Amino acid sequence: MTERRNLTGFASENTDGTFVIHIVDDQAEVFEISASRENVELIVSNLQAVLAGESGEANHAKG
Repeated sequence: MTERRNLTGFASENTDGTFVIHIVDDQAEVFEISASRENVELIVSNLQAVLAGESGEANHAKG
């Protein structure tokens, strides 16, 4: 099982249509990932569903 870490920081930038997302954990490690606009929209949609009390699993299947 993977070790679960806590989010301590987040940043993103748009570089020529590709989004670069930086996620910082509680051990000060930075995870950097590139994502398409569609991926970012899916992330936003999933988080909106979870914040509204719904399951994010429905959106997970689309990715």
